[in-house]
Amino acid sequence: MTSTISPTSTTAASTQAGRVRNVKNPRSELKAADFINMMVTQLQNQDPTEPTKNEALLAQMSQIGQLQSSQDLQTSLKSLLLQNNLGAAGNMIGKSVEGLDNLGAKSTGTVTSVRVQSGNVVLELDSGKQMELAKLTQIAGSTVPAN
Repeated sequence: MTSTISPTSTTAASTQAGRVRNVKNPRSELKAADFINMMVTQLQNQDPTEPTKNEALLAQMSQIGQLQSSQDLQTSLKSLLLQNNLGAAGNMIGKSVEGLDNLGAKSTGTVTSVRVQSGNVVLELDSGKQMELAKLTQIAGSTVPAN
């Protein structure tokens, strides 16, 4: 396996058995604190005869604030999506479903429970198999007879 990592890139391209895939490196992501550290370093090393203008500093601070707000919003949206998917999956308990299992094979069964695994909603089937909610292809009515 070979990998190429660029210092300016946040992803690494890997080849394995002729396939190319992108692998995200969590250490290469910049956070708001990194930008603040760069700004402080810039201020410490500036030319005293030509200091940085206040407008430039305010613009940088504003951009840092926008970056932090954007990251917070993205985190909130991911959490909201996960909760929505978990609620939808919970409504499938007792229903017969069809979809693809983790190996890509067709799988059917009745949903007995749902859980979150590695950030994905997983359906537990009465057949003992598991199916990610995203790989669901069909939902049938309740298999439990009505009283």
